[in-house]
Amino acid sequence: MGRVLVLGGTGFIGSQVVQAFVGLGSAVRTVARRPPSGSWAQGLAGVEVVLGPVENPAILGRALEDVDWVVDAVGCPPPAASTDDFDATAASVRGLVAVLEALRARPGVGLTFFSSGGAVYGNVPHLPASEESRCRPISAYGLSKLMAESSIAAYSARYDVPARVLRVSNAYGPRQNAANGQGVVAAFLHAAAYGDPVALFDGGRALRDFVHVADVARAVVTLRPSLGEPQIVNVGGGTGYAVWQVLEIVERLTGVQLTIDRLPPRPTDVDSIVLDLSRLAALMPWRPRDLETGIAQTWLEYLAHAPGAPAKLPA
Repeated sequence: MGRVLVLGGTGFIGSQVVQAFVGLGSAVRTVARRPPSGSWAQGLAGVEVVLGPVENPAILGRALEDVDWVVDAVGCPPPAASTDDFDATAASVRGLVAVLEALRARPGVGLTFFSSGGAVYGNVPHLPASEESRCRPISAYGLSKLMAESSIAAYSARYDVPARVLRVSNAYGPRQNAANGQGVVAAFLHAAAYGDPVALFDGGRALRDFVHVADVARAVVTLRPSLGEPQIVNVGGGTGYAVWQVLEIVERLTGVQLTIDRLPPRPTDVDSIVLDLSRLAALMPWRPRDLETGIAQTWLEYLAHAPGAPAKLPA
């Protein structure tokens, strides 16, 4: 395997992908707007970091030198933050097109892109949702991801850009930001550690599919971009949990009874989503860790790195 460029390599999913490639002995490069620090810097030991915005053609050109695989893990505003802000979410699509234009001039260099295993599908009539299910996004975030998928398909068909689009369900795990409205596990664990109240929308009735971020990274490094195989692949846990069930798991594992702030449903939240993983299982051995095990591991790592967290592990 040659050099891999991970865009968004200092973020939640991107940093795990970087570490997975490093663990395989791959040469890895990433782009960051500012020098990484703290635990982020430790996770990037031995990784080449190009400083600057990836939207800058000179920065992108330098980052792509001697690269044969690009992983686009650049984040964009989550559904709750993008109800009507189509301009902000569309900016991520413009950045992707810049990457695709650069790859057009680099034959054989593949692209792995992170789409959404929930917001893209919207409220599907039948679960689990397969890659063939009709996509009906209800948020600007979901629409932007679907636009990105269409852009990738067009460049792949017209210019032979090898590609893999991973529709990832609700990823959770170490280093997830508890404040961006997208990671319910991170929000609950943060509340357990610091004693803060936690928001529970619509009584926590929404059904979600959860997958540990390390399992996502394993899928990335295993599924190289391709022109011949199915490009769109669901990546998830394959089991549905209501948000209130996740809350109960967190309370049981942490020994902390959370203070709940009960709120009405949000218009950008999909009612229920569980992913069909048949295609993924046909492409690689797929045995993701179960949710309770994954949350227990995340809680241990969270307490090890949470600054000044008053909570202690239960006996």
